[in-house]
Amino acid sequence: NINVVCAYGGGSMWEQSKACQEGAEIIVATPGRLIDLVKKKVTNLTRVTYLVYDEADRMFDMGFEAQVRSIVDHVRPDRQTLLFSATFRKRVEKLARDILADPVRVVQGEVGEANEDVTQIVEVLPLGPAKWTWLMRRLVGFTSEGSVLIFVTRKTNSEELAANLKAKDFELGLLHGDISQAERNEIISAFKKREFSILVATDVAARGLDIPHIKTVVNYDVARDIDTHTHRVGRTGRAGSKGYAYTLITEKDKEFAPHLVRNLEGANQHV
Repeated sequence: NINVVCAYGGGSMWEQSKACQEGAEIIVATPGRLIDLVKKKVTNLTRVTYLVYDEADRMFDMGFEAQVRSIVDHVRPDRQTLLFSATFRKRVEKLARDILADPVRVVQGEVGEANEDVTQIVEVLPLGPAKWTWLMRRLVGFTSEGSVLIFVTRKTNSEELAANLKAKDFELGLLHGDISQAERNEIISAFKKREFSILVATDVAARGLDIPHIKTVVNYDVARDIDTHTHRVGRTGRAGSKGYAYTLITEKDKEFAPHLVRNLEGANQHV
């Protein structure tokens, strides 16, 4: 048996500390919480021989560069290190040069480009209620094909959209940054078990959500940048399966449009 400990901020420090002290072959952790455990001498990293950084670009975006580098300093130099990143900007590239010895670079597709297994459709709509009307005409059909993930930009918008959908008798879950980690875990678990087929979320769900039965992603609001758009789209079409991503764009999103066109062209999508 392999003992695995999951450690993250927002979870119980006492429970995570106890699990580490009982012994673990694998620790899956956020950078900040792992540093906390090391500082409290709950565990140390001297026996770690296999170090993996997933979503390295996101860690940097969230301000965890110092913690990421500190973790490396606590691990033995003869470790094997793997670094995964959907986008490879200069800061991530510098990290790779600093912490990897004689690295092999493996690229799946083009760095930063969307998954070609996802068919992307862009709907250009007028301002006003057009987005809501569009969604109402299609949502039942989407749910008949599989689970649906609807992205909005702001917490208040997500709450409003979720309330409006519930008023139309749709069963759904809601995720945003002000929901506690424990509640998020419950919502994601229920979504995975198909207790409801629609999840409305801000970009807290744009990364790390691996649920194969998500068939459709709807960008109800466009993403704040093209990297986030790529991650949103990547919540469907997992592990070689096919998926669909709809992006609803209005006149106020015109500055995002050129970036979206390049993204579509890079993924061999019809423009």
